Amino acid sequence: MTAPPLRVGNASGFYGDRFDALREMLTGGELDVLTGDYLAELTMLILGRDRLKDPGAGYARTFLRQLEESLGLARERGVRIVTNAGGLNPAGLADAVRALAERLGIPVRVAHVEGDDLGARHPGSLTAHAYLGGFGIAACLRAGADVVVTGRVTDAALVTGPAAAHFGWGPADHDRLAGPSSPGTSWSAVRRPPAATTPSSTRAAATSAGPASRSPNCAPTAAA
Repeated sequence: MTAPPLRVGNASGFYGDRFDALREMLTGGELDVLTGDYLAELTMLILGRDRLKDPGAGYARTFLRQLEESLGLARERGVRIVTNAGGLNPAGLADAVRALAERLGIPVRVAHVEGDDLGARHPGSLTAHAYLGGFGIAACLRAGADVVVTGRVTDAALVTGPAAAHFGWGPADHDRLAGPSSPGTSWSAVRRPPAATTPSSTRAAATSAGPASRSPNCAPTAAA
């Protein structure tokens, strides 16, 4: 049986993008998944400095404020949210989302993907992170997560992960993964135009999927 189409929208191209976009995407048409890209190299530096001041920081706080006014709407419409707003601290953001959901009385299952932090291999560096592919995200969605938070993943992974979960693709399905890589890469072109015309993110999504699929923490925890 052929799987139905997967409708994916994106609400952010960088940390500091238009605040109202998340709600507008949820009210602007039918969606299955809503993604948000908050990370760039400069952003990782900013988050690293935040973490120096507060070890519990290191994620995009804007996303939490956006989610406060939109989580109920996403739940009502059955839209799953996938974002790399976790930055340097995806577990911390996932916990913050759970606390927010509990405070709002919205039952959601939240998961996070980790394994990108290479700081232990590079002592003394402010940040050191690998780009993960989309299969950690796919594992979280297959496990039933409503909200998936990641750290550093390829731009395309925010789309290839949900697509792999929806269509049952594996790491070797390179031709299939190349399709959803295009919109994922194009959305990131808001901050990095050459990415829209090069295949680098497509290759990264395919070749980095193995490590990502082995190391996610994605047992969704339901908020009370």
